[in-house]
Amino acid sequence: MVFHDVGSLITFLLIINQVPSTDSLFPVERYEYEPAGRRDPFVPLIGLELGGGKTGHLSPENLRLIGILWGDRGYYALVKDGQDNGYILKRGDRVAGGHVSEINRQAIIFEIMHAGVVTKYELRLQEGKERR
Repeated sequence: MVFHDVGSLITFLLIINQVPSTDSLFPVERYEYEPAGRRDPFVPLIGLELGGGKTGHLSPENLRLIGILWGDRGYYALVKDGQDNGYILKRGDRVAGGHVSEINRQAIIFEIMHAGVVTKYELRLQEGKERR
């Protein structure tokens, strides 16, 4: 019992001698991320090219339809994500959880699979913003 009390006292004294002169018992290491010239740390390194090209990470719920182009090669949708990065999508392009199933002159339609259920998600051009 005495050895336990002596050991506890020695441990307590060692801890007190190591306490820094700041207000905290535990030193806090500060780090600030400088994003200039660096990649986004939240974009996965693996899977973008293999899982769907450069658009495989896009979530249709976070996209805005900016415009639609069409011609001999079909329809193309111009979209922007939440960070204002622009993308050109065509039928069959992969997005997070699904793919582009159809593009027409007014909208882009995605088929998203979640828990085995396929859901259609449609983005329409805003009225008055369509140009021909």
